[in-house]
Amino acid sequence: MNITRMEGSTDVLLKIQNSRKPDQIINLVLDSPDGHFVTEGLKSLFNVKEIRIESRDLLQSLPEYAEVLAFLLETMSAAQDFNLPYAYQNEFEFKDRRYTIYTEGDYRVLKRVDEA
Repeated sequence: MNITRMEGSTDVLLKIQNSRKPDQIINLVLDSPDGHFVTEGLKSLFNVKEIRIESRDLLQSLPEYAEVLAFLLETMSAAQDFNLPYAYQNEFEFKDRRYTIYTEGDYRVLKRVDEA
């Protein structure tokens, strides 16, 4: 996983590159009308819905969400390598934290589930 913070760009916050397949890159961009961040590249690479993250959530835990997106990218790539269909799990665990990724319109919304 290679994560690059883009300086001088108002649109792209992060570029996330698959460590095993460097040609597979997704961007995390600001969706100006809504003020959310969305991925670009998942649909073209894997024919799945792009992911949206609420600005507040992302800005509170940017490195964490970058790692989760990289994990999802590499998981999708592995499924593709084995000619298996990829489907988002509505809930999953990564590094001892739980997340939801539910459908909302054209996107899957990624959120960390905070334990009470």
